[in-house]
Amino acid sequence: MSRAISIVIGVIFLLYGLLRIGVGSAMLGHEFGLFEIDALKEPIEEVGKFIAEKLEKDKILVPVTVGGYVGYIALMGLVLSIGAIGSLAKKGFGLPLIATFLLMYAALFINFQTINPKIVHLEMAGVLFLILLWIRVREQA
Repeated sequence: MSRAISIVIGVIFLLYGLLRIGVGSAMLGHEFGLFEIDALKEPIEEVGKFIAEKLEKDKILVPVTVGGYVGYIALMGLVLSIGAIGSLAKKGFGLPLIATFLLMYAALFINFQTINPKIVHLEMAGVLFLILLWIRVREQA
């Protein structure tokens, strides 16, 4: 039963990572003018406004551009996807990479000195990670 739970969580992490890679990469390509996607105009404008607002209020520890932000989102997805694949294959790099994703995600909240509804994603990912860790420790005992 615990292996089935590990697989389900691993697949959830993989899909979430692929989603972040896809959206982050699409937004990055749009931001750099590689292609034009109408559906991305508003989200990119919102990210730009958010960053500008935080900069104006001196609420960013490490200033970033819109391109830097969406590139970071894609990188987070890559780290999570590789970690999920490693976890599914029971490789030693899986859980550390998933933990790295969680730290990268937390760093966004810290960098922008903000808490918003997206923190629920981080909390859920943290719970799923702890379940995976618990299963892995039980398997090794």
